[in-house]
Amino acid sequence: MPSDNDSLSLDAFQDEAERFLRSIADEFVDAGLSGGRRASDRIAAVEELGEGHELQVKQARELQARLFDAGLAWPSGPADCGGRGLTREHDQIVERLLSDLGFPSREMLFVGLHIVAPAIDAHGTAELRRRMLTALYRADIIGCQLFSEPGAGSDLAGVATRAVRDGDDWILTGQKVWTSMGHLADVGEALVRTDPSAPKHGGLTVFLVDMHAPGVTVRPIRQMTGGSAFNEVFLDGVRVPDSHRIGGVGDGWRVAGTSLGSERETMIGGDGPVSPYVLERLAALVERLGAAGDPVHRQRIARTVAAVTAMRAAAALPETSWGHRTAPVSGSVLKMLMTRAVDEIAALAGEVLGERAFADGGEPDAYAWSEFVLGAPAMHIAGGTDEIQLNIIAQRGLGLPRPPKPLN
Repeated sequence: MPSDNDSLSLDAFQDEAERFLRSIADEFVDAGLSGGRRASDRIAAVEELGEGHELQVKQARELQARLFDAGLAWPSGPADCGGRGLTREHDQIVERLLSDLGFPSREMLFVGLHIVAPAIDAHGTAELRRRMLTALYRADIIGCQLFSEPGAGSDLAGVATRAVRDGDDWILTGQKVWTSMGHLADVGEALVRTDPSAPKHGGLTVFLVDMHAPGVTVRPIRQMTGGSAFNEVFLDGVRVPDSHRIGGVGDGWRVAGTSLGSERETMIGGDGPVSPYVLERLAALVERLGAAGDPVHRQRIARTVAAVTAMRAAAALPETSWGHRTAPVSGSVLKMLMTRAVDEIAALAGEVLGERAFADGGEPDAYAWSEFVLGAPAMHIAGGTDEIQLNIIAQRGLGLPRPPKPLN
């Protein structure tokens, strides 16, 4: 494993990463698999695996393993867990190159890499970090998030799934829902209630659950886009060793906050819905249909450019520029800007295509946008609802009071 320090310049690192990626590009770009970025015509706001998804998953895992072995899967991570001790900017260079060079999507690995792994890294024991972070970043295992429940979505602290101590193990019982890629996952980060008598936010603990353990049942949820990226998960007396606890007993809310903060900050990059690839396809669509010649479409194009530019400008700010008050809410700010950009992209594609976006008439690059247009509203919910993000910004960033509780 290559070993570096913070002194490795971004330019030198980019040269190294680009040389390696170009050396393996022929193995992954235009490989003919349905998951290949250039081999598939479909464009989605929320990644959904289509027919032949086993090949997509296999290709993504193989690519991730190659990146890990080359020291490019997690440049900012510690050396003992497969990283190189560099910076987040080095991570972003790799993601940008992967997108620019047309490598296939690894979106099915997003939750494990950017939601589960950060919690383990920040709060897990040394042994849990060593075993699980290496496995996740090498894609030997795939992770999912077991947070939301039928009665606990925006009010996440209201989770009802219970964990009861039994010697060196815990017994988990309950139901989770909206679990992205749960049907592919090997492990799940579960937020559960370990002390029903404690205040709502104080009786929670996070565990890493074996998704193949007895008592775990995963059922896909059919979406209006036709895909099934989300799942409901039933935990029926699932036994989890205490060694798989992430953080302290009763410290689950803080651990969950680490995962959610990381998710919001990383949703805007890589294979996300505002990736360079999506924007390239959108620009090609607008040019092909001559939409810029229509004054109504020009207004929408301007709104889209403004939204994407604002998102990119905020994302490019170094952490130190946010200031002590706004730094804790930077993820929520970026999430809101990304949601707005996705809305504008979907609206522009829908306006210029009209019914062609929803009825497959065989026209190139038309029906391919249906999943994006239909899936865009989900961004107002994914990663925390807009209302939750605005409350976080108002209370933690601006110091405003909590909103009044609704009258019964």
